[in-house]
Amino acid sequence: MTSDPSIEPVDPFDVTEPFERVARPVLTHGGLTAFDPWAAERVPLREAIWPWGLRGLTETLEVIALAMIMFVAVRAVAHNYRVDGNSMVPSFHDGEALIVNRLAYRSLDLSWLPGVADDNWQPFGAPRQGDVVIFIQQRVPRERDFVKRIIALPGQTVEVKNGHVIVNGIAYDEPYISAPPNYEYKPQTVPPGKLFVLGDNRNNSLDSHLIGMVDMAEVVGRVDLRYWPLRAAQVIQSEFGTPVAAAGNAPASRPAAGSAPRSMRLQPEVSPSL
Repeated sequence: MTSDPSIEPVDPFDVTEPFERVARPVLTHGGLTAFDPWAAERVPLREAIWPWGLRGLTETLEVIALAMIMFVAVRAVAHNYRVDGNSMVPSFHDGEALIVNRLAYRSLDLSWLPGVADDNWQPFGAPRQGDVVIFIQQRVPRERDFVKRIIALPGQTVEVKNGHVIVNGIAYDEPYISAPPNYEYKPQTVPPGKLFVLGDNRNNSLDSHLIGMVDMAEVVGRVDLRYWPLRAAQVIQSEFGTPVAAAGNAPASRPAAGSAPRSMRLQPEVSPSL
């Protein structure tokens, strides 16, 4: 019998052939490999350091730059201080926090504008009697910031006598002071560019009656707000006394009840708060 080479002989003991003819389903992971927590994944170094990409880095730098500009702008306009001492009692007490307007009293020269001859324009106001100001008392051996009340302006004559402040011959009653001054200050005219300042705690204050006039260049700014403690928070208004006697009729000495002794230690003034 001749065998046909095109016909493959069948092994009667081969049991796999029937199953090979049946279509078998192929089982896979179903695309879950990308979510396999044990699967190793290579991440570029720049993405590992900054996963937000170049766009995120640019936006972050813009936010930081804007915050720095706002911080510098705010610090140029206002500054916060903490009262350190009792020289302004009862108006201000130790530990209170103040906001100082640094633009106050600043002048601009507009004489370069056509038709304008003003070379000392003060858009935020000029010094006034009763303003509370921060000024630098000295820079050597160290810089100290003091808080005082303006009593006399350039050109005005000031003296302290019989427990009263006398400006241009007018004695004033000052309800905001702790006690009448128990010292005397001979009449002096405030020079240009200077201020005569006193602490409200007259008998425990290092001020113009001891250190002389204050140069306007040393004035940091005007106290506009007390924000701490919250129960005492308020906008600070200019406050000056009321006349009690005309020129040449200074009142007699008034009792200095409750005034602090002259030997009492002079207190520090204010310190910048960060």
